[in-house]
Parts: sequence; structure tokens; C-alpha cells
Amino acid sequence: MDREDRLGHSTALVTGLETAEQEAAQLVQETAADLQPDGFAVRIEAARDHPLMLERLDGSGLTLMSSHPQTEDEPQDALVWVPFDKVASFTERIAAFTEDTDGGNPQQAALVANMEQIHRAVLENLWQEQQEFPSLDEERWWELWFDPRISPTDPLITLRAVAQERQWRVSGRAIQVGERLVAHVAATGQQLTALLATNACPTEIRTPTFAEELYGVDRAFRAGLVEDLAQRIEPAEPQAPAVCILDTGIAQEHLLLKPSLHERAYSALPEASPADLSGHGTQMAGLALFGDLASALESQGTVVLGHGLESVKILNDGHAAAAHPRTYAETTANAVAMAEIGNGGPAPSARIFSMAVTRRSGDGENGTDGTATLWSATLDALAAGTDVTVREDRIDLIGAPDPEASRLIIVSAGNIRGAIPEQMRFESGELDPLQLSDLSRIEEPAHAHNVLTVGAYTQLDTVPEGSLFQGFRPLAAPGGLSPFSRTSVALTSAAVTKPDIVLEGGNMLVAPDESVLDEHDLLSVTTTHRDPARQLTWTNATSAATAQAAALAALAMRTYPGLRPETVRALLVHEAQWTPAMIDQGLFKKTGTPKLAKGALMRQVIRRYGWGVPTAERIQSSASNAVTMIIENTLVPLRRIKGGQVRLSELKLHQLPWPLEQLRELAETTVDLRVTLAYMIEPNPGRRGMLGRYSYASHGLRFAIKGPTESNDAFQNRLAEQAEHETDDAGHPRAFESHSHWLVGPRSRNLGSLHADIWRGSAADLAECGTLAVYPVGGWWKANKRADRIGLPVSYALLISLKTPDISTDLYTPIATQLGVPIEVTPSAETEVTDGIPIQMDFGW
Repeated sequence: MDREDRLGHSTALVTGLETAEQEAAQLVQETAADLQPDGFAVRIEAARDHPLMLERLDGSGLTLMSSHPQTEDEPQDALVWVPFDKVASFTERIAAFTEDTDGGNPQQAALVANMEQIHRAVLENLWQEQQEFPSLDEERWWELWFDPRISPTDPLITLRAVAQERQWRVSGRAIQVGERLVAHVAATGQQLTALLATNACPTEIRTPTFAEELYGVDRAFRAGLVEDLAQRIEPAEPQAPAVCILDTGIAQEHLLLKPSLHERAYSALPEASPADLSGHGTQMAGLALFGDLASALESQGTVVLGHGLESVKILNDGHAAAAHPRTYAETTANAVAMAEIGNGGPAPSARIFSMAVTRRSGDGENGTDGTATLWSATLDALAAGTDVTVREDRIDLIGAPDPEASRLIIVSAGNIRGAIPEQMRFESGELDPLQLSDLSRIEEPAHAHNVLTVGAYTQLDTVPEGSLFQGFRPLAAPGGLSPFSRTSVALTSAAVTKPDIVLEGGNMLVAPDESVLDEHDLLSVTTTHRDPARQLTWTNATSAATAQAAALAALAMRTYPGLRPETVRALLVHEAQWTPAMIDQGLFKKTGTPKLAKGALMRQVIRRYGWGVPTAERIQSSASNAVTMIIENTLVPLRRIKGGQVRLSELKLHQLPWPLEQLRELAETTVDLRVTLAYMIEPNPGRRGMLGRYSYASHGLRFAIKGPTESNDAFQNRLAEQAEHETDDAGHPRAFESHSHWLVGPRSRNLGSLHADIWRGSAADLAECGTLAVYPVGGWWKANKRADRIGLPVSYALLISLKTPDISTDLYTPIATQLGVPIEVTPSAETEVTDGIPIQMDFGW
């Protein structure tokens, strides 16, 4: 672009900015003095295929409010708050584009060159959803996101003042998550435009997600079996770990549930009792307490329970819309606080929150697009240990996350509802439920980073006897994905990988001509019914899987008292395995010796099944031929150096206590080293679109293993280089480490806040590795130079398993000897879980 073109370009931009200022100033004059803003919002549109330098729009007095990526129909844009007293300096920066630097390049080129036009932002520009902006004449509920930095006063005060004057309905509480304040108001779009000329100008507008869904299916009952089992139950003490069900409430007087509830049933909904009028919450409670209830009903002796129950109602029982509906985010945060406050009685020693409640988001009917929402960010903040402060007009989820207060939250991946056979067909016409599951994306808030997300698989394949079901067959193969379960296969490669695990979610029967699908009780799991006259029912889908996962988590907490929530989350993933059916559906290539699938194939497997199915047996004891270490530790990811710069601070080197002599004896025998790393991030959910500086996660942790021929110094230098240069581009790090031995590899595993992988190679090579590192990478804590986060320690859980073929070599005894673990039995090929912390060394970077 020559100087004359640059002059015309900058002149057009300056004219647009000045026009926007004049229009804004005129609107501000019509606003009451105490509500007037100190600036205005502009929309800066990029030239097609030329991205804006967003970082340059968030400084020098300007505040980046939000942004939209380029689409097929629209270029990239940025919404920027411009104080009136900064218009002149912004104009000067744009005008400087006509001048050259000493090197002969245009001044301010990074800021100005890719701008196409500037105009005053209107309400439609703040819209963040994929669906079209609603009619301005339609009265509806809006979700308004505020950035307190652009307002000299509390925007909530202004919002309520304007709403009172104009008779808008406003939600009872706003929610503060990280750097954002979110409120909800019912008005027409035309009315809402008045906010743009006040000091409560939103930075983003979204569709709210209100907690108004209902669940529940009535089925058969066997009251006699229930009464017999009730007499054989030995409930856990009130102080035992408890599963807190966030759902439709609970049938408090149910014979099988009451002894474990200890009167800990609450309602987070105003003027609603804890009672379950729809049934879904009671179904989840039965599964969370017993697992599949059928085995307990069929048993003969005493059933000893190791954990208890809590219930907080978060779903309305009626269909009538509330005058001031509450969002799922607000209701969930309030429910967590309510459970933790308790009823004044003994509190459980540990708590698992189980929430089998989801909603469609993103593009509506096809699940989430993976972008953070208010609900998912709220769950991430709660899981990270952010304190919940409930005030009259808002719920605050702010302040540094507390590793000692982290929470284990288990959520469902979401269900395929109302599926018809035509949606499942191959081109050949054969039914293909996997195809529909792969196209049906997980639902909000299953994409939250810090939660354990549960999908559904099935082993149920019984076809009922009788002429009615003559010729019917199970729709899904035993061991395969349940036909109800959603996946993240259709999400972009940068989106978080979910589900994390799968558990039994039931199957369907398909008629011989494939025209009928039937959800039969025999292909569902048995649980408790809310109706005292019925007692039992059957349920399915990811709801059932989620409640059973909560029962496994409670088992882990009882087996290993004191484990942190992130460790229990990691343990369920670490002890999960793929079934043969999952392997047959594409995990391994069937050419001679099984070879690990790579690339897109591996990504599809994990995004469909997570890491497979955990079992109580594997959680309580190591699988055959495996030695597992559970390591809990902390590190400080950031430090400040001279000049005020923020740098990555610390890594942890874990010396693997593998018996070198025994591994070298195994020589070329193939061994598996399985690694799972879990931690909690602090969310930053605003959609400003910047890749590095405003990433969603506060920080990241990564793991890497020293190469067989790599020196310790070279290993540490490689990690330092990789950490400093890792980018957020498509969510992938730069690839420094050799990936040939890893099943997944860093490009796919380093998403979210739980990373798992399997190293497969010769025992001789593994003997020369010996060191596994956990190290930090940057996030918004580092980019924003948050003084209150620099130097803050973060906790992590690291699980490491060594698995060998079925041979007689004893690995357990020498490892236990190194770690000082008592050896109570003579080890054999059947080995045990080892809790221990290998040697750790800290390195300042």
C-alpha cells in the first residue's frame, strides 16, 4: 500500500471514528447525568482474510470488549470501548499510518493496516450466538456480560436503575466469574439499545440458559424386593463421603434412600420443596448410592454402604415460566453453597457433586460448539475451589482458586433425544447409531474443563422373549457406545476432548425391518422410583452413566481417604479401559501385531469413548501386571523477574522408581507406561478472541518423559524451550518431543485440564528414560500479569502405571522397596496399587 493509499485508508478510519464519537455524544446527552458513560463502543471490521491485531486494541486507554472470528459471510471484527478523552490519541495512532518508521515501514501498521472500517457499535454487534440476532421488537430474556473496567461505577446499579425506570424484568442475582459480571434482563431489543449510552454498556450479549427442564420416566415396580433389601442395608455414617445430586430433588422417604440421606435434602429454587415431583433426581440418587440396583436386590446378605447422599433441587417441577427465571449457572452455584453450608448436622468428609443435567447450546439443536458459556465457566470456577459468595443482588465467583477447596463435579455428556432410524443410516441403508452419536455434539456444560464428563456405553443386549419382539436385535453391539450418548467427534481439533469416561447407559431394540426402536427395561439399569407405591424403575442414557460414575468416585474417596478431588478425577480416567468393541471400531489397526492408531483415528476414539470404562475392581486395586503410583504435588507456575516481566517459574522432575535390572532383563519386551495428569484451571470466559493473552485457562500443566538417549540437561532445556514457545494456535503446542512412542501425543492430549497418554516401547528403552517432568505453560494469568496470581502455587495429581505382559518378572517388590511401601504379601503377577511420591526436584526457569 503506497503512501497515497495509506492516506485514504487512515482518513476513512478516522472519519468513521469521529462520526461514532459524535453519535455517541449525542446519545449520552439524552442520558441522566448519574448514568452517563465516559466513553462509547465501536465496531472495528477487518479486511477479508486479514486478521486484526487484537492485542493492540486492548491498551493505551482502549478496552477490547469482545470479538467475532471470520466466517463465510462476515469478516473478523472487534468491539472496543473508547473513552471520550482517548479519541484524540487513538486518532493520532491511526493517522500515523501515513508516516514511515526509520526503517521505511508504515507506522502503526500492526494496528491499522488490516482495519477495514470503524463505526459506532449497535446492539446486534454485541451478539455472541451463532443463531441470528432476534427481532428487536420481540420481548425476551437476554444474558448481558459486563466488563467492570469500562465503567467507573457498578454496572449492575445502573442496569437496575434503568430497568426500574423502564419497567424491565431483571434476574434476582447477577453472577461474577473471574473478570466478568453477568446479569439477565427481559426487554425488547429496541428497549435494550438504551444501555449502550449508559455506564452499563454490555461487552457481550448471549442467550440465557434457564433451569426449567424436566425429566422422569415411570416404569414397573417390585415393592417386595425393596422391602427385603431395606432390611439388609447397613448405611454409612453421616461423616462418610457423600454424593450430592443436583437434579429435580429426591424422594426423602424412599426406603432405600432415607437411611443414607441424613436429612440433607435442600432446594436451590425459591419457594420449592426438596421433594422430587418428576422422578429424575430420585433415579440418579439410587444409582449414585448403589450403582445398578439389580445386583443389590438379587443379593442375600448384608449390603454395606460406604458413602451417603445429599440432594439439592435445581430443576423446576412445573412447566410454567418464572417471572424472574434463574440461570443454570446461578442455580448451580447457589446449590453448591447450600450443600456446603449444610443443615447443621455432621458434614461428610468428602463430597462429589453429580449433575446429570444438560442443555443444547452453540448452534441450538446440535450441542455445544465448545466455546465457554456462563454455566460451563461457573462449573470450572467452582471445581477450582473458587469461593462462592451469595449476596442480595449477585453471586460472586471471584478470588484466587484454593487448591484445598477444589471440588469434584461430575456431569453428563448429554443425550440424543427423539432419534429416528433415518438419522442413523449408512449410505447402504443399514442403521448406524455411531454416525448419529458422532454428529451429535456434547451439550452444555459438558465442555467445562475441570469437570469429569461422562458418556454412555452399553453391555446390555438381552432381547425379551415373546412374539412381540420376535426378530428384534440390540441396536448397539455389546461393549460399544450407547445409542443415547453424545460425543465431541464433530467439534474442532482445538475444542476440549469429552467425554472423559463412559459407563453403562443402556441400549435399544430395533425391529427386523428397522422401522421401530424400543427402549425396553431389559436394556436399561435398575434404580429407585419417586413413587412410594412403585419403589423401582429403570433408566438409561448419560444420566444413568453419570450417577454410576459418582458412585465410583465415592468408592475411590473411601478407598484412599484424603485424595484431592482432581486426584479422584484422574484416578477414574486412569483406571478406565476400552472394551474390545471399542477397539474393533477403530482403535487399533488389524495388520499383524496391533499397531497404534494415529492422528484423526485416535482423536475420534477418545472423543467418542474418552478413555473407556473404569471399574470398581481397578479403582480399588491395580490391574494384573501393573504397578500404579498416585502422586499429589504442587508447583508455582509464574514468577516476576527484574523489569516486571512475568516468566514461567518451576518444574517438577519425578524420578521413576522402575527397577532397572528387571527392565533390562525384559530387553525388547513391549511395556506400557500410562500417565494421567489432572489439575484445575481458573476460567476466563469472555469472548475477546485473542489466542495467547486472553486464553480461557489461567495456566496449563504438561508432562513429558526424558528420551532414552537424552541427557538430563538437554531434557530440561527442551522443556524450557517448549513451555516458552507453546502457542494457543488451534490449542496445540509446538512439537519438540518425539511422538513415536505415545498413543495420543501432545497435539491431542494437551487440551482441557486433564491429560492422559500411553507410552509404548521396549523395556530396555524405558529403563533409560527414568525421569518424567511436570511443567507449566502460560495462560491468562501470565498474559495479564495478574499480580495476585504470580507466585501462587497450583496443585496437580499425577498417576503413573507400568504394565508388562503376563510374565513372571516381579516389578512390584523392587519398586515398593525403593518407595518404602510395606510388603505384606508375596508378590506375583497380580500386583497392587502403590501410593507414593518419587524423588522431586524443583528448577527455576
